[in-house]
Amino acid sequence: MKKIIRTALRKTLLPVLRVKASYSAQSLEKLKHGPAIVCANHVSLLDGVIVALASPVPLTFGVDTDYSKRSKVAMRGMAALAWLGFGAVVPVDMKSPYGIRTMLKRLQAGETLMLFPEGQISPDGSPQAELEGVHWLQRRAGVELIRVQIEGAEKSRLFAKAGTAMWPQIRLFF
Repeated sequence: MKKIIRTALRKTLLPVLRVKASYSAQSLEKLKHGPAIVCANHVSLLDGVIVALASPVPLTFGVDTDYSKRSKVAMRGMAALAWLGFGAVVPVDMKSPYGIRTMLKRLQAGETLMLFPEGQISPDGSPQAELEGVHWLQRRAGVELIRVQIEGAEKSRLFAKAGTAMWPQIRLFF
């Protein structure tokens, strides 16, 4: 039943959010036969939601504790997405090893992770330096890395740091 709801929500919400996603055959194959680590650039507050909606499989998101445990709005949104079958959330604190250890266990259990390796939203939409945790997880778990490019969300006045457009067209490239 959740798969039907997930499919219906994907078909409804992606167009409403003006998101178009495209997938390479190689990325689809890796996603369907996971585990893997999906990595995307981080340009807006919408990024996690649109990746969750566009992904053909549920993802486990590594999310900073400020959003996953301290922000009531974000907590409720993530709980709703998890309940609807879009995945799960692992709280991550850069000062503590527990989040990364939990993510490693999830990979070893066959789950596919979604991480923003830059660790923060880009202030202007340009690529930021990646933190080492993603590559450490990939080496330790021996899994594939799937890159997702988000374009257009950085233009959002509502959800990005330096956006100027109210409702920009967004593209995801898996």
